[in-house]
Amino acid sequence: MARTRWREAEERLHPTLIADPAAAARAVDAIRRLLVELRGRGDDLAGLLAADAEPRALASSLSLSCNEFPIEMLVGVACGARLREVVADQDDRRIEQLLARGAAAGATWVVLDGPDDPDALTEGRHVIVHVTSRTVLTATVDPWTDDQPYELQVLPHAGDPLSRRFGDRAEWLGEFRQCRRDVETLHGDAASTGATRTGAR
Repeated sequence: MARTRWREAEERLHPTLIADPAAAARAVDAIRRLLVELRGRGDDLAGLLAADAEPRALASSLSLSCNEFPIEMLVGVACGARLREVVADQDDRRIEQLLARGAAAGATWVVLDGPDDPDALTEGRHVIVHVTSRTVLTATVDPWTDDQPYELQVLPHAGDPLSRRFGDRAEWLGEFRQCRRDVETLHGDAASTGATRTGAR
């Protein structure tokens, strides 16, 4: 699969960059130029696959000179970087659409990922965003972590993220709900009982 190849290209490239700083600088410049070209080809996976299928043609069109590394590797790294940009843009648009629908419905919070309530979590995460402030709360359960399997992250729209781990599930859930209330109070929201995907609750 293309994504796997691109990730493997990055993994092969990184150790070699450390060994030769001069070659590393040339490789980074080549990847930067490839990335600029890929951005100009649109934001669909088909364009990246086409570039990946003809790496030498792509390199020739840019007159790249970086003989220390296989061009297939450099193109793979650039394609992987561009794919991450595309996915991030798609996620941003999805979040904006959810926030717009939530605001129109009068919702206080919108669920971005996971179940509607963190109480349902046995593994994975519950992510909600505050419609007014864009503050993101993430409740995570990792059952493979023996001592502190529960985590709470608070990511303000502007400001430093906060993170805390818990060994006790009830304490973790209580802190999550308290953080949610604190955000609502800070931004003057009326009392709410939870987060929704499509409307106010």
